[in-house]
Amino acid sequence: MTKYVALDLETTGLEPESDRVIEVGAIRISDDAEESEFSTLVNPGRELSPFIERLTGISSREVASAPTLDAIAPELARFLDGAVLVGHNIEFDIDFLRSAGVVGSAEAIDTAKFARLLLPELKGYGLADVAAALHIQSEGHHRALADARLAARVFVRLREMAARLEPARRALLANLVSGDSPALARALGGESPMAVPSSSVLPSPLPYKPPTPLAPSEPPKPIRPSDIERVFRALAQVLPGFEQRDEQLRMAEAVRRAFDRGGHLLVEAGTGVGKSLAYLVPAALDALRNGRRVVISTNTIALQEQLREKDIPLLRQALVEAGIVNDQDGLRVAVLKGRGNYLCYARWVANYVSGSRDPDVARLSASILLWLERTSTGDRSELRLVPEEWAAWSRLSAADADCLSLQHRHVREGNCFLLRARKNAEAAHLIIVNHALLLADIAAGGSAIPAFDHLVVDEAHNLEEVATQQFGRSLTLGAVDEALDAIHRPAARDHREGGALMLLRSFDREPYGDLAQTIQQLVSGARHSARPLFEAIGLIPARDGDTDRVLLGSLTRREPAWETVEEYWRNLSGPLERLGRAGEQAAKLLAGAPVEAAAELASEFQSAFRRIAELRVLGDTIVQSPGADVVTWAARDADGIGSLHMAPLEVGPLLWEHLFQPRRVVIATSATLSANHDMSFAAGRLGLQAPETLELGSPFDYERAALLAAVDDLPEPNHPEFPAALAGSIGELAQASGGRAIALFTSNALLRHVAGLVRPVIEPHGIVVLAQGIDGTPRWITEQLRENPRTLVLGSASFWEGVDVRGDALSLVMITRLPFDVPTDPLARARAEQYDDPFNQYQVPAAILRFRQGFGRLIRDRRDRGVVVVFDRRLWERRYGRRFIESLPRCTWFKGSTPAVARAIQEWLVSE
Repeated sequence: MTKYVALDLETTGLEPESDRVIEVGAIRISDDAEESEFSTLVNPGRELSPFIERLTGISSREVASAPTLDAIAPELARFLDGAVLVGHNIEFDIDFLRSAGVVGSAEAIDTAKFARLLLPELKGYGLADVAAALHIQSEGHHRALADARLAARVFVRLREMAARLEPARRALLANLVSGDSPALARALGGESPMAVPSSSVLPSPLPYKPPTPLAPSEPPKPIRPSDIERVFRALAQVLPGFEQRDEQLRMAEAVRRAFDRGGHLLVEAGTGVGKSLAYLVPAALDALRNGRRVVISTNTIALQEQLREKDIPLLRQALVEAGIVNDQDGLRVAVLKGRGNYLCYARWVANYVSGSRDPDVARLSASILLWLERTSTGDRSELRLVPEEWAAWSRLSAADADCLSLQHRHVREGNCFLLRARKNAEAAHLIIVNHALLLADIAAGGSAIPAFDHLVVDEAHNLEEVATQQFGRSLTLGAVDEALDAIHRPAARDHREGGALMLLRSFDREPYGDLAQTIQQLVSGARHSARPLFEAIGLIPARDGDTDRVLLGSLTRREPAWETVEEYWRNLSGPLERLGRAGEQAAKLLAGAPVEAAAELASEFQSAFRRIAELRVLGDTIVQSPGADVVTWAARDADGIGSLHMAPLEVGPLLWEHLFQPRRVVIATSATLSANHDMSFAAGRLGLQAPETLELGSPFDYERAALLAAVDDLPEPNHPEFPAALAGSIGELAQASGGRAIALFTSNALLRHVAGLVRPVIEPHGIVVLAQGIDGTPRWITEQLRENPRTLVLGSASFWEGVDVRGDALSLVMITRLPFDVPTDPLARARAEQYDDPFNQYQVPAAILRFRQGFGRLIRDRRDRGVVVVFDRRLWERRYGRRFIESLPRCTWFKGSTPAVARAIQEWLVSE
């Protein structure tokens, strides 16, 4: 009988090499019952950070008197000896013990991975999330013994769930995970080996019935103002406390007129206007009355979720209340995503049939097994994939599948999730997409989204940047390595051998083996040639004071350093070309393999090689110079590794020609579209030609809610003493607000510098400093701020917009510098030079829009109150600074030294 020990550690951080264990908890399990326990604090030989003390409840004083890890290692090793280790993300704990020499190799079962197999629909897979889903009560959190005990109970409950599965399902799961985790396979299948089931017992997707297509009304019937008013009255009936706002009704009426007459409308709707319902109501009424679809495009997942989970359910209730539809299903809404978001059922089946030896694909296939019988969409977002699974997902997704054009058997039988998504979208009144898919539809000639003439672009201020990314390209060492890994990934300490090449290895006969060996050698050769290229790019001499980026103009392309880049590109391009030819040969071989679904295997194999071909074309284009309407540049990271980039000089003309001009109605809206109450700059950047404009301010009382404070005792941002002075000021102001603060940076280097200076100053006062790019992802950092307001967040790009922290958790936003583009940014400089007065016509308006986005992080609700602090003297000393201030809502204004601003913050927040 297998013995198990559930294990959990508390540590000073996430790195086994540099961080230390501070607590150990372990539970020995026998016959699915707790047999004994091991628990102790551990002296890490250092002070604990305030964040770790707050997270764990363990103090530096407590661990100072505890034994060291070396002292407890013999007893702990005896407790673990001979057992399979069990825990949530157990590899983290094992890495720490292995680094300290407590354990060597150890069989383990990760309860998070176990849960992903049996509970594929969970929204989160943290230990507490899984325990709650299994109806197990948690005794505590972030203490080692309590978490070990909880992991033990989760493991036992998951074993019980597995035992209740029908034998064929258990055997399928065990077979799929056996190569990656034999211990988990035994826990799933039992101690006795089970027969490997055939593909005939694989699950099929749920039955699907296509919805009724839309029936267009000819001629179209107009929407009257009274129709809009009727729905908004109904909204007040179905949502207690709903407030009708004049700004919201004005926007809804403007959108109604656009749908009635046709045309393009650009609307700035300040925070609190309720712009989503302002466009949803007239869009839904027009779609319902005239049987014509409306596409709604957003930039962020957060807004998509708000539309899908909050605004549209509310709208449906109001439409029923108003008598517009008989039931809530009368308004059909579809969320459409890119092809790569949908599972290709044919590929999933083919991988099982082939007995794929890629452990990553097999493990993900196991996670999909039970989900397949529950999902109606096949959308990967339901699986909550972690980044380590994305590469395996690409092997199983519909990204490059050609089943639709070939009318594959699974397409005819209705098992194609991509086809289902397309059919749902074709029959929907409202189709929600993101900007990336909207622009991919342009590139695909309209094949990604069903034909539409009515478009709403929300978060329109992001569209130019997304278009630049969609129409631009980057050639990086990481992209080349990733493409080569997709074909063959060598075995390493933290993963087994993998990649599409394992499909060839699934056949234990020739010529499959010889061809697999040839491809492996070609991949190795290409990998060997890649690094010198990107190192050479990193050595291109900088110009104009920018050490990280250089425009690839005619002068740069005549330098010896560029000749070296061209030579190294030829050295890489050749192996990539030979690799591509070998891939074509292998795909043909797989297509004729003596197995079911051979065509799907060949298609999956070709997809891995398609990326290689795309990189070759991209490299040739950049190296040979693509033309005057495209900007190319080289960049260099902190390690000196270079990369090549290209982007359109202007995306506005492309957007006008392919997206806006062909549409009868375009509504583009955002909270930040005007610079000093003028939307012409935004309209021009988006490519909208002479749109109707409407500027709607916020209904919030900013003079009561927001204090705009300027710190006047710091030097100018370019002064060498600015970083140290800035850190001191940020620390003093964050203490005045008691944390609850975000400092916004335009430079990651300055952010890291300030983080190192400010952390030791304010953390002893109980305020935790969390820095983007150092301490965690933006989403995690934001959640920490919500949960523990005594926090100072240092954030850059992604924190300037999209962060929505309401109430007392955020009371202070600090803007370190006016957010101008870096003067030497090749793309920004090239675009600015298209204007007669680059600074005033391009750089200032662009900076004002970003400044307003940063300012907008503070007041998110009518009840919010707080302070925005600006450290950049240019705001009040330069003539253009007045344009920044006048672009904001009317606030209470204060200017003074750091101590004076600190007192003003305290007084302002106390007077809430």
